[in-house]
Amino acid sequence: MNDIKRLKDQQREKHPGFDAYMECMTRSLFTGLASFCLGFSGLYFAQKVIQSKIRYPLQYNILTSTLAATLISYEVTSRRTKACQAAWMAAEDKHTILKTQEY
Repeated sequence: MNDIKRLKDQQREKHPGFDAYMECMTRSLFTGLASFCLGFSGLYFAQKVIQSKIRYPLQYNILTSTLAATLISYEVTSRRTKACQAAWMAAEDKHTILKTQEY
């Protein structure tokens, strides 16, 4: 049921920029996932270094790192997906800004 190649073949004639849009969205979602992983691990280990000076329970390290990494990954993913959507709209002839008379 998850046949991306067949979906691309079906939409290629109707939407010429669909292949690039799918690749862009895939890259943006994986970039968001990578930013979550790197943000969480970086913040967690930074807190472990700082914890020698300020004492607080380990559960707050994990909670703080998770919340901050979630915000970072949300921001990265939303910016990249908006860029993909803008590129998709520019690739579609009927949605391009050059065709409208009002700028």
